[in-house]
Amino acid sequence: MFKIHAVDKTLRLTSLDLNLLVVFDAIVKDRNVTAAARRVGLSQPAMSSALARLRKAFNDPLFVRTGGGMQPTPYAQMLAPPIQRACELVANSLEIDTAFDPRSATCTFRFYMTDIGAAVFLPKLLGAMSKRAPLAKVHVLRIPEHGEQAAMAAGDVDLAVGFFPDLRAGFYQQRLYSDEFVCLLRADHPRARGAVSVKQFTEMRHAVISTPGTGHAAAIERAFAKHRLPVALTIPHFTAVPVIVSQTDYVVTVPRRLALTFADFPGIKMIESPIKIPSFEIKQHWHERYHHDPANRWLRALVAEMLLQQ
Repeated sequence: MFKIHAVDKTLRLTSLDLNLLVVFDAIVKDRNVTAAARRVGLSQPAMSSALARLRKAFNDPLFVRTGGGMQPTPYAQMLAPPIQRACELVANSLEIDTAFDPRSATCTFRFYMTDIGAAVFLPKLLGAMSKRAPLAKVHVLRIPEHGEQAAMAAGDVDLAVGFFPDLRAGFYQQRLYSDEFVCLLRADHPRARGAVSVKQFTEMRHAVISTPGTGHAAAIERAFAKHRLPVALTIPHFTAVPVIVSQTDYVVTVPRRLALTFADFPGIKMIESPIKIPSFEIKQHWHERYHHDPANRWLRALVAEMLLQQ
Protein backbone atom coordinates (compact mmCIF):
# COMPACT_ATOMS: atom_id res chain seq x y z
CA MET A 1 0.00 0.00 0.00
CA PHE A 2 1.33 3.40 -0.92
CA LYS A 3 0.62 6.44 1.11
CA ILE A 4 -0.76 9.54 -0.58
CA HIS A 5 0.44 12.61 1.23
CA ALA A 6 -1.80 15.63 1.35
CA VAL A 7 -1.34 18.76 -0.68
CA ASP A 8 0.25 21.56 1.29
CA LYS A 9 -2.54 23.21 3.25
CA THR A 10 -1.35 26.59 2.05
CA LEU A 11 -2.43 25.65 -1.50
CA ARG A 12 -5.60 27.44 -2.43
CA LEU A 13 -7.33 27.89 -5.77
CA THR A 14 -6.64 31.62 -5.64
CA SER A 15 -2.90 30.98 -5.33
CA LEU A 16 -2.69 28.34 -8.09
CA ASP A 17 -2.01 29.40 -11.65
CA LEU A 18 -4.79 27.53 -13.47
CA ASN A 19 -2.62 27.37 -16.59
CA LEU A 20 -0.59 24.79 -14.69
CA LEU A 21 -3.56 22.43 -14.81
CA VAL A 22 -3.39 22.55 -18.61
CA VAL A 23 0.30 21.68 -18.37
CA PHE A 24 -0.47 18.81 -16.03
CA ASP A 25 -3.15 17.43 -18.36
CA ALA A 26 -0.82 17.67 -21.37
CA ILE A 27 1.94 15.69 -19.63
CA VAL A 28 -0.56 13.04 -18.56
CA LYS A 29 -1.66 12.62 -22.18
CA ASP A 30 1.76 12.74 -23.86
CA ARG A 31 4.02 11.25 -21.17
CA ASN A 32 6.69 13.47 -22.65
CA VAL A 33 7.63 17.01 -21.59
CA THR A 34 8.72 18.09 -25.08
CA ALA A 35 5.54 16.80 -26.74
CA ALA A 36 3.41 18.31 -23.99
CA ALA A 37 5.16 21.65 -24.49
CA ARG A 38 4.22 21.61 -28.18
CA ARG A 39 0.63 20.72 -27.27
CA VAL A 40 0.20 23.78 -25.03
CA GLY A 41 2.43 26.11 -27.04
CA LEU A 42 5.29 26.52 -24.54
CA SER A 43 9.02 26.38 -25.00
CA GLN A 44 11.00 23.56 -23.43
CA PRO A 45 12.42 25.78 -20.63
CA ALA A 46 8.96 27.25 -19.90
CA MET A 47 7.49 23.75 -19.73
CA SER A 48 10.18 22.58 -17.33
CA SER A 49 9.56 25.65 -15.19
CA ALA A 50 5.81 24.96 -15.17
CA LEU A 51 6.41 21.34 -14.11
CA ALA A 52 8.63 22.55 -11.28
CA ARG A 53 5.87 24.89 -10.11
CA LEU A 54 3.35 22.07 -10.27
CA ARG A 55 5.53 19.86 -8.12
CA LYS A 56 5.95 22.60 -5.58
CA ALA A 57 2.24 23.45 -5.55
CA PHE A 58 1.16 19.83 -5.00
CA ASN A 59 4.17 18.85 -2.88
CA ASP A 60 4.70 15.75 -5.02
CA PRO A 61 7.01 14.77 -7.92
CA LEU A 62 3.87 14.08 -9.99
CA PHE A 63 5.84 12.65 -12.94
CA VAL A 64 8.94 10.45 -12.89
CA ARG A 65 11.18 9.92 -15.92
CA THR A 66 11.33 6.24 -16.93
CA GLY A 67 12.24 4.26 -20.03
CA GLY A 68 8.60 4.52 -21.03
CA GLY A 69 8.45 8.29 -20.67
CA MET A 70 7.20 10.55 -17.89
CA GLN A 71 5.06 8.30 -15.73
CA PRO A 72 2.62 9.76 -13.21
CA THR A 73 3.04 9.09 -9.54
CA PRO A 74 0.12 7.48 -7.68
CA TYR A 75 -0.93 10.91 -6.49
CA ALA A 76 -0.80 12.29 -10.05
CA GLN A 77 -2.91 9.33 -11.22
CA MET A 78 -5.52 10.30 -8.66
CA LEU A 79 -5.46 13.94 -9.77
CA ALA A 80 -5.57 13.23 -13.51
CA PRO A 81 -9.32 12.48 -14.03
CA PRO A 82 -10.74 15.55 -12.23
CA ILE A 83 -8.13 17.86 -13.78
CA GLN A 84 -8.88 16.48 -17.23
CA ARG A 85 -12.61 17.04 -16.70
CA ALA A 86 -11.95 20.59 -15.52
CA CYS A 87 -9.84 21.39 -18.59
CA GLU A 88 -12.47 19.91 -20.92
CA LEU A 89 -15.22 21.88 -19.22
CA VAL A 90 -13.37 25.16 -19.66
CA ALA A 91 -12.47 24.35 -23.27
CA ASN A 92 -16.08 23.46 -24.11
CA SER A 93 -17.34 26.63 -22.44
CA LEU A 94 -15.08 28.73 -24.65
CA GLU A 95 -16.43 27.01 -27.74
CA ILE A 96 -20.09 27.76 -27.01
CA ASP A 97 -21.68 29.22 -30.12
CA THR A 98 -22.63 32.80 -29.26
CA ALA A 99 -24.21 33.53 -32.63
CA PHE A 100 -27.84 34.57 -32.67
CA ASP A 101 -30.13 32.96 -35.23
CA PRO A 102 -33.27 35.12 -35.51
CA ARG A 103 -35.07 32.57 -37.70
CA SER A 104 -35.14 30.00 -34.89
CA ALA A 105 -35.15 32.35 -31.89
CA THR A 106 -38.11 31.91 -29.53
CA CYS A 107 -37.09 34.62 -27.07
CA THR A 108 -39.17 37.60 -25.95
CA PHE A 109 -37.80 41.05 -26.72
CA ARG A 110 -38.84 43.61 -24.12
CA PHE A 111 -39.07 47.32 -24.81
CA TYR A 112 -39.65 50.49 -22.91
CA MET A 113 -41.54 52.92 -25.12
CA THR A 114 -44.46 55.29 -24.77
CA ASP A 115 -47.67 54.93 -26.69
CA ILE A 116 -46.05 57.39 -29.13
CA GLY A 117 -43.58 54.65 -29.97
CA ALA A 118 -46.32 52.06 -30.11
CA ALA A 119 -48.19 54.21 -32.62
CA VAL A 120 -45.31 55.66 -34.64
CA PHE A 121 -42.65 53.00 -35.11
CA LEU A 122 -43.76 49.76 -33.44
CA PRO A 123 -45.87 48.67 -36.45
CA LYS A 124 -42.88 48.95 -38.78
CA LEU A 125 -40.67 47.07 -36.34
CA LEU A 126 -43.22 44.29 -35.88
CA GLY A 127 -43.55 43.91 -39.64
CA ALA A 128 -39.81 43.38 -39.99
CA MET A 129 -39.63 40.99 -37.05
CA SER A 130 -42.46 38.84 -38.37
CA LYS A 131 -40.31 38.12 -41.43
CA ARG A 132 -36.88 37.84 -39.85
CA ALA A 133 -37.63 36.43 -36.39
CA PRO A 134 -41.05 34.80 -36.85
CA LEU A 135 -40.95 32.83 -33.59
CA ALA A 136 -39.82 35.71 -31.38
CA LYS A 137 -42.27 37.64 -29.21
CA VAL A 138 -42.43 41.31 -28.27
CA HIS A 139 -43.45 42.76 -24.92
CA VAL A 140 -43.81 46.54 -24.54
CA LEU A 141 -43.67 47.48 -20.87
CA ARG A 142 -45.12 50.51 -19.16
CA ILE A 143 -42.34 52.93 -18.28
CA PRO A 144 -42.15 53.17 -14.47
CA GLU A 145 -41.65 56.41 -12.60
CA HIS A 146 -38.59 54.88 -10.95
CA GLY A 147 -36.45 51.82 -11.51
CA GLU A 148 -36.19 51.67 -15.29
CA GLN A 149 -32.39 51.81 -15.13
CA ALA A 150 -32.22 48.89 -12.70
CA ALA A 151 -34.63 46.88 -14.84
CA MET A 152 -32.46 47.35 -17.91
CA ALA A 153 -29.28 46.53 -15.98
CA ALA A 154 -30.92 43.30 -14.79
CA GLY A 155 -31.89 42.33 -18.33
CA ASP A 156 -35.64 42.66 -17.72
CA VAL A 157 -35.81 45.15 -20.59
CA ASP A 158 -33.70 44.93 -23.75
CA LEU A 159 -34.13 48.38 -25.26
CA ALA A 160 -35.64 51.73 -24.40
CA VAL A 161 -36.68 53.51 -27.59
CA GLY A 162 -37.81 57.10 -27.39
CA PHE A 163 -36.94 60.34 -25.59
CA PHE A 164 -35.16 59.20 -22.41
CA PRO A 165 -32.80 61.99 -21.26
CA ASP A 166 -32.14 60.29 -17.89
CA LEU A 167 -30.59 57.12 -19.36
CA ARG A 168 -26.95 58.18 -19.31
CA ALA A 169 -24.40 56.60 -16.96
CA GLY A 170 -24.01 52.91 -17.68
CA PHE A 171 -25.96 53.07 -20.94
CA TYR A 172 -25.14 53.18 -24.62
CA GLN A 173 -27.35 55.11 -27.00
CA GLN A 174 -27.87 55.56 -30.71
CA ARG A 175 -29.64 58.51 -32.29
CA LEU A 176 -32.43 57.45 -34.62
CA TYR A 177 -34.09 60.70 -35.66
CA SER A 178 -35.03 64.14 -34.40
CA ASP A 179 -38.56 65.39 -33.84
CA GLU A 180 -40.29 68.61 -32.87
CA PHE A 181 -43.48 69.67 -31.17
CA VAL A 182 -46.60 70.84 -32.96
CA CYS A 183 -50.16 71.51 -31.81
CA LEU A 184 -53.43 69.72 -32.49
CA LEU A 185 -56.84 71.29 -32.14
CA ARG A 186 -60.40 70.81 -33.34
CA ALA A 187 -60.82 71.54 -37.03
CA ASP A 188 -63.64 73.99 -36.31
CA HIS A 189 -61.91 75.50 -33.29
CA PRO A 190 -62.24 79.34 -33.20
CA ARG A 191 -58.45 79.59 -33.56
CA ALA A 192 -58.15 76.96 -36.31
CA ARG A 193 -58.27 79.54 -39.09
CA GLY A 194 -55.12 81.45 -39.89
CA ALA A 195 -51.96 81.82 -37.83
CA VAL A 196 -52.21 81.81 -34.05
CA SER A 197 -50.31 84.54 -32.23
CA VAL A 198 -48.46 83.99 -28.96
CA LYS A 199 -51.07 86.13 -27.17
CA GLN A 200 -53.94 84.07 -28.62
CA PHE A 201 -52.04 80.89 -27.74
CA THR A 202 -51.79 81.94 -24.10
CA GLU A 203 -55.55 82.41 -23.97
CA MET A 204 -56.32 78.87 -25.18
CA ARG A 205 -56.99 75.86 -22.97
CA HIS A 206 -53.95 73.60 -23.04
CA ALA A 207 -53.59 69.89 -22.39
CA VAL A 208 -50.26 68.11 -21.96
CA ILE A 209 -49.36 64.46 -21.78
CA SER A 210 -47.19 63.42 -18.83
CA THR A 211 -45.36 60.13 -19.38
CA PRO A 212 -42.98 58.98 -16.61
CA GLY A 213 -39.35 58.40 -17.48
CA THR A 214 -39.41 60.44 -20.68
CA GLY A 215 -38.56 64.05 -21.46
CA HIS A 216 -41.65 65.11 -23.43
CA ALA A 217 -43.60 66.70 -20.58
CA ALA A 218 -40.54 68.42 -19.11
CA ALA A 219 -39.65 70.05 -22.43
CA ILE A 220 -43.19 71.38 -22.87
CA GLU A 221 -43.48 72.52 -19.26
CA ARG A 222 -40.25 74.56 -19.51
CA ALA A 223 -41.48 76.31 -22.65
CA PHE A 224 -44.92 76.91 -21.14
CA ALA A 225 -43.40 78.31 -17.94
CA LYS A 226 -41.30 80.73 -19.97
CA HIS A 227 -44.42 82.14 -21.61
CA ARG A 228 -46.59 81.70 -18.51
CA LEU A 229 -48.99 79.39 -20.28
CA PRO A 230 -51.45 77.66 -17.95
CA VAL A 231 -51.98 73.91 -18.28
CA ALA A 232 -55.64 73.09 -17.87
CA LEU A 233 -55.42 69.33 -18.39
CA THR A 234 -52.75 66.69 -17.83
CA ILE A 235 -53.29 63.15 -19.11
CA PRO A 236 -51.02 60.09 -19.02
CA HIS A 237 -51.55 58.73 -22.54
CA PHE A 238 -51.09 60.09 -26.04
CA THR A 239 -53.72 57.76 -27.46
CA ALA A 240 -56.46 59.83 -25.82
CA VAL A 241 -55.44 62.91 -27.79
CA PRO A 242 -57.70 62.49 -30.89
CA VAL A 243 -60.86 62.07 -28.86
CA ILE A 244 -60.11 64.97 -26.52
CA VAL A 245 -59.09 67.33 -29.32
CA SER A 246 -61.99 66.51 -31.64
CA GLN A 247 -64.62 66.94 -28.93
CA THR A 248 -63.34 69.89 -26.90
CA ASP A 249 -61.69 73.30 -27.25
CA TYR A 250 -58.39 72.04 -25.82
CA VAL A 251 -55.18 72.39 -27.81
CA VAL A 252 -52.62 69.64 -27.26
CA THR A 253 -48.89 69.91 -27.92
CA VAL A 254 -47.41 66.65 -29.22
CA PRO A 255 -44.44 65.41 -31.30
CA ARG A 256 -44.90 66.00 -35.02
CA ARG A 257 -44.58 62.35 -35.99
CA LEU A 258 -47.38 61.45 -33.66
CA ALA A 259 -49.49 64.33 -34.93
CA LEU A 260 -49.08 63.03 -38.48
CA THR A 261 -50.53 59.67 -37.44
CA PHE A 262 -53.64 61.57 -36.32
CA ALA A 263 -53.83 63.66 -39.49
CA ASP A 264 -56.59 61.56 -41.02
CA PHE A 265 -58.63 61.49 -37.84
CA PRO A 266 -61.88 63.35 -38.56
CA GLY A 267 -62.24 66.80 -37.06
CA ILE A 268 -58.55 67.42 -36.16
CA LYS A 269 -56.16 70.05 -37.45
CA MET A 270 -52.41 70.40 -36.93
CA ILE A 271 -50.80 73.85 -36.53
CA GLU A 272 -47.29 75.04 -35.77
CA SER A 273 -46.64 76.04 -32.19
CA PRO A 274 -46.54 79.86 -31.81
CA ILE A 275 -43.95 79.50 -29.04
CA LYS A 276 -40.51 77.99 -29.49
CA ILE A 277 -40.11 74.54 -27.99
CA PRO A 278 -36.72 72.88 -28.55
CA SER A 279 -36.66 69.87 -30.83
CA PHE A 280 -35.55 66.55 -29.34
CA GLU A 281 -33.90 63.32 -30.41
CA ILE A 282 -35.39 59.85 -30.44
CA LYS A 283 -32.77 57.27 -29.50
CA GLN A 284 -32.47 53.64 -28.62
CA HIS A 285 -30.77 52.95 -25.29
CA TRP A 286 -29.27 49.73 -23.94
CA HIS A 287 -27.31 48.85 -20.82
CA GLU A 288 -23.57 48.33 -21.09
CA ARG A 289 -23.96 44.76 -19.77
CA TYR A 290 -25.64 43.80 -23.04
CA HIS A 291 -23.51 45.80 -25.43
CA HIS A 292 -21.91 42.63 -26.86
CA ASP A 293 -24.88 40.30 -26.40
CA PRO A 294 -25.65 38.76 -29.84
CA ALA A 295 -29.44 38.93 -29.48
CA ASN A 296 -29.34 42.53 -28.27
CA ARG A 297 -26.97 43.51 -31.07
CA TRP A 298 -29.29 41.97 -33.65
CA LEU A 299 -32.28 43.78 -32.18
CA ARG A 300 -30.48 47.13 -32.13
CA ALA A 301 -29.43 46.70 -35.74
CA LEU A 302 -33.02 45.97 -36.75
CA VAL A 303 -34.36 49.01 -34.89
CA ALA A 304 -31.73 51.21 -36.51
CA GLU A 305 -32.52 49.81 -39.96
CA MET A 306 -36.22 50.49 -39.52
CA LEU A 307 -36.03 53.91 -37.89
CA LEU A 308 -32.69 55.57 -38.58
CA GLN A 309 -33.41 58.96 -40.18
CA GLN A 310 -36.76 57.77 -41.49
